[in-house]
Amino acid sequence: MNELITKIQGDSTLMLMAIIAVVVFLVIVLTIVVSAMRVKTHKDRFWNVQVDNKEKAEYITKLEKELQEYKIKDAKNQQELAHFSETRTTLRTTEENFATLQKNTNELEKELSQTKAKLESAEEIYKNHMQEHTTLKERFDAIMEENAKYRINNARLLMKLESEGRQAQMMREKQNAQANKDA
Repeated sequence: MNELITKIQGDSTLMLMAIIAVVVFLVIVLTIVVSAMRVKTHKDRFWNVQVDNKEKAEYITKLEKELQEYKIKDAKNQQELAHFSETRTTLRTTEENFATLQKNTNELEKELSQTKAKLESAEEIYKNHMQEHTTLKERFDAIMEENAKYRINNARLLMKLESEGRQAQMMREKQNAQANKDA
């Protein structure tokens, strides 16, 4: 190899060719190194892209799960909304029924008030009638007692009258008997 170097040093054409060969070799090595670096950079980028794609796929999967959860929540919310709407309709109907019942209650309270007034009036009339009945009963009892006294007195007078009538009859018979005897 030393001989080759000495021979190359002696010959300028050869030296120029050796320099060109070294430069070409260096260019080739540099090209290989640059290409290798580019390949490594592309490989790293490819790896990063794969990692990014994997992360993105995981993120997309996570987003899809979240989307599915949101869809489920949305469905539940739609059901709750429908239930709320039904409840609102039921509430309106109940409020209308309540208003009707309130109106009926007011009418019934008015009727009750009128009925109470009539009842109080009827109770007052009943009380007056009971007092009148008591007064009339007392008068009736007094009249019946007086009537009983008159009946007893009447019966005595009738007995007395009958007794006097018998005595008068007996006296007439005696007078007739005496008049018949005297004649």
